Amino acid sequence: MIGFPLLQLISTPFDHLLKEVHVLPLTGCGVNLKEQPLPFTDAKEEIREEMVLEPKFKGNPDKVYRWERAMNGFGKLAGWDVRNKSESEVIEDIVQKVIKKLGHKFSGFVDDLIGIQSRVQALEDKLRLSSKSGVQVLGIWGMNGIGKTTHAAVLYDKISHRFDASCFVEDVSKLYRDGGQTAIHKEIINQTLRENIDMSSPIEISGIVKNRLHNIKVLIVLDNVDELEQLENLAIKPKLLLKGSRMVITTTDEHILKVYEGNVLIHKVSLLNDNDARELFCRKAFKSEEQSSTCAVLIPEVLKYAQCLPLAIRVLGSFLCTRDTIEWRDAINRLQNSPHKKIMDVLQISIDGLNHEEKQIFLHIACFFKGEREDYVKRILDCCGLYPHIGISRLIEKSLITISNEEIQMHELLQELGKKMVRGQSPEEPGSWSRIWLHKDFLQVLTTETGTEKVKAIVLNKKEELLECSVDGLSRMKELTLLILHHTKLSGSLEFLSDRLRYLLWHDYPFASLPPYFTVSNLVELNMPNSRITHIWEGRKSCPNLKRIDLSNSKKLTETLDFSRTIKLERLDLSGCTSLSYVHSSIGLLKKLAFLNLRNCRNLVFVDFGCVGNMSSLRVLHLSGCSKLESTPDFTRATHLEYLDMDECTSLSTIHQSIGVLSNLTFFSLRGCTKLVSIPNDINSLVSLQTLVLCHCYKLTSLFPRQASKSHLECLIFLDLSFCNLPEVPDAIGELRCLERLNLQGNNVVSVPDSFRGLHCLGYINLSHCHELKSLSNLPIEGAASGGKYFRKVSGSRDHRSGLYLFNCANMVDILSKPWDCWSLELAWLFRLIKESCHFRCGFDIVVPWGLEIPRWFTKRFEGDSVIRIVEFSVDEDWMGFAFCVIFGGNTALVVDDSSPHPLYLSFKLHQLPTVRWTNQLKLANPHCQLVQSTSTPHTLWTCHITTNVEYVVLCEDEGNSQAQSTNRSELKIPLEK
Repeated sequence: MIGFPLLQLISTPFDHLLKEVHVLPLTGCGVNLKEQPLPFTDAKEEIREEMVLEPKFKGNPDKVYRWERAMNGFGKLAGWDVRNKSESEVIEDIVQKVIKKLGHKFSGFVDDLIGIQSRVQALEDKLRLSSKSGVQVLGIWGMNGIGKTTHAAVLYDKISHRFDASCFVEDVSKLYRDGGQTAIHKEIINQTLRENIDMSSPIEISGIVKNRLHNIKVLIVLDNVDELEQLENLAIKPKLLLKGSRMVITTTDEHILKVYEGNVLIHKVSLLNDNDARELFCRKAFKSEEQSSTCAVLIPEVLKYAQCLPLAIRVLGSFLCTRDTIEWRDAINRLQNSPHKKIMDVLQISIDGLNHEEKQIFLHIACFFKGEREDYVKRILDCCGLYPHIGISRLIEKSLITISNEEIQMHELLQELGKKMVRGQSPEEPGSWSRIWLHKDFLQVLTTETGTEKVKAIVLNKKEELLECSVDGLSRMKELTLLILHHTKLSGSLEFLSDRLRYLLWHDYPFASLPPYFTVSNLVELNMPNSRITHIWEGRKSCPNLKRIDLSNSKKLTETLDFSRTIKLERLDLSGCTSLSYVHSSIGLLKKLAFLNLRNCRNLVFVDFGCVGNMSSLRVLHLSGCSKLESTPDFTRATHLEYLDMDECTSLSTIHQSIGVLSNLTFFSLRGCTKLVSIPNDINSLVSLQTLVLCHCYKLTSLFPRQASKSHLECLIFLDLSFCNLPEVPDAIGELRCLERLNLQGNNVVSVPDSFRGLHCLGYINLSHCHELKSLSNLPIEGAASGGKYFRKVSGSRDHRSGLYLFNCANMVDILSKPWDCWSLELAWLFRLIKESCHFRCGFDIVVPWGLEIPRWFTKRFEGDSVIRIVEFSVDEDWMGFAFCVIFGGNTALVVDDSSPHPLYLSFKLHQLPTVRWTNQLKLANPHCQLVQSTSTPHTLWTCHITTNVEYVVLCEDEGNSQAQSTNRSELKIPLEK
């Protein structure tokens, strides 16, 4: 209890005054609430003079001395001068100072918290306490054990004195379960109004909350809310509170905060950083931050297990306190197989709130799919009928998983909890678990044949190798719905697989067909890459739910199934099935088939989509490497095709006239179709085509009609006609106004047509190895904004750099005789591309014949292999990137073999992250020659521009000169240091 003496200077007998001041030292308050000395100095002198003149004090200096000493004590006290002030204001000020000084219910543990002040300050900032324009609601969200309640308690302790009334309702979920909203209302009234209302009815209590709290500024903290109804059923709501009031809600369920009224600001509590985690652990384990104990060397192992979770750190620290090194080591080893019960019990609370499907998804992720891609996991879970889109969303909201870089992540203690839940079903018998994920457990179940109908899913880690064992035990698992095996060495005979199996992935499947007694009616995906299958199954089986088949690289497969009973099939991958000679014509009945991959089926002679049916869903067709395929399919029944890849179909001589119906086709590649003579005029009807690749089609005699209407191929962005033995460039190319990339290298052209001047969007043109090329007068110089469509939409090209390439063009006499014309072309393209450098990913190259030195605006020069370290440079809004300039000689031999080191390349690396390195090889060789070498060709100038802000390393392995320079719209200047 605190007492406050009230001092007032009045006319009173000096004897009585002396008695009063003599009593004061016994009742004075020792709490320094306000640094404001009391104004007794002047009054003391005045009264002293009166006392000296008083007859009864004459000759009694001791009384005067005692009085003076007491008054001096008053003068040193801090307090309030209430003269000329409102009494109510002073009382309010005193009350707030006392509250702030003494603190609240949670102040006792603040000193034991690590890094809490900055975290709580962030929460306080979000509440905007200085604003009285409305009612702010703050949600504190995170997994169990992360410190949500602690954050809320410290925040409450810090700010509650700024409100007319406040309350902190602990464990709302338990309070609600035990007594409903009435119990919560009572707690709110008890803390805010200091009233006991046990005798009131629930309706009266609700009325009290509504009527008496709406006109005062209140702080309401509701801790551990786990159901939305716990908030919605309360009489106190943000819209009913006085402006300036605040609500704070802690929960593990983000969805509650998203849908609750009041525009809740959500704050996710993060794990401790490594330093704070270590400090907290040491305080618990060693009772200080010092680590003098010999156990200190084991701290990293404990912290690795705790994964920066405050609850785990506290529990483990307290548990290990005062124990010796041997006990520490024993405890750490035990944790791997038997997690600490107190930690698991707290984490279990969130799991208990999940419904059946959500709990199954949680267990699947904990046992199998942590770190896997989200889309892959969702696909598998969808096959298993677990509704993953809503289920995974709920697990995220419940702080049980996170998505990082499109991968599903989970705290290791939550993962351990999930595995513990599965093991707990039968600790010593993995054959009775619902899930098996370790090779040793799988091996035990198979060898002892102890598998039971309780096993629902088997997913083995693909990084582990399994010793060879008999597969017979799989037949005992009759409730198996999910089976994923990677490169397992299994023997024996497989007569049966569970009829409930919905997802099957078995790499290197060792048998010629699926088990004879395997009913596939529930199967959604069948994936057996690299298998020994010759045929999928005996006879005809109905597969009403089958959506995907992957038998890629099953080199013994000779026939496909009859597709008439797989009407839901969406994806079929038979790539690399080198023994397959035909695909069953019933494939044309697959109305839902969107993806068909027949790449490298070298014995495939024809593909027949059938005369009936409609493959209206087919979007992607891979036929590349089908070296015996002589004609394309009839596309009449596949009119929605978007991607067609027929590279290296070396026997292909004709393209079916129906190609023109593919109005949605965006990518078409015929690379290396060496027997292809012509392309039908119907290709001009491909109004959506963005990429057309015809390189190495040596026998092509016609490409486009004389005049290409502007409405035809108007979307074409990338055209590759390299090494097609073209005697001239088709004039119609100049009408392709959206063209951004054009590859004409290795042809016999002499010049480019006048129409090229209109290709204003062109950002890449390659005329290297055009030995007859003499004139470049019609190349586009002025550029237009292309919008970078190629880099946003087209994914088919192998080359993503831009620029101008004129390497090994020995007959360009007009350029060689006028080197400054070449330099003008170089500069024109350099600045043309710089205007849109943001669309060129890593930048662009300009490679032209050159007979001069490196341009003067490259201020420093290096010879041979060069390392250029860019020490410092000025980056402002005009800074565009770096330009590197290299001159190399005509005797350069460029080896084509990809396994050999490239003779000319540029690479850069980030100094702060030495593992981050990017390399650009200057690919100038003819890919069908062993090397390119010319003694008559002059030197070549290579200018490379890169738009990034890192430290670069230039390596030029050919004898030559190199230089680096920054590019800026207003100047070209940068300090360099070798």
